[in-house]
Amino acid sequence: VSTQSTGSSGINAEYGGALPNSSAKLYYQGDRIHKIKTSVLKVDNVPKMITLDYEIDISGIPFGEDQAMAQKEDGTIIPVSNFRLSYYPHRLTNFIAMLKAEFGESTEHQVLSDFTADPPEDYIASFYVHVIKKQE
Repeated sequence: VSTQSTGSSGINAEYGGALPNSSAKLYYQGDRIHKIKTSVLKVDNVPKMITLDYEIDISGIPFGEDQAMAQKEDGTIIPVSNFRLSYYPHRLTNFIAMLKAEFGESTEHQVLSDFTADPPEDYIASFYVHVIKKQE
């Protein structure tokens, strides 16, 4: 078992946690995000879990005396709230097979690459959205 820390810029496990294109920064937008640390857990050199550790700037929100604090790049000390988001890094082909097994081979299914229905041929997606149309 090994973990790979990728700093504050990545999700895509295939690329070592780095986001291959700027449109993929959807999860990282917001003026309250102070820092995000991304880690990739690998077992036998295969990614098994992605973990995002967020520090959110809660300036202006009441907090207790034991509140965690962090220092911004400009030296300002701010109160932060921490939370962790973990998920399994499904491979596209395997995930589609799981959906077909669950909803049926004839179910209408569309895959959007970074919310794009028809990306350029050389486009490297950071995430996929699956749209399943309910059968009548």
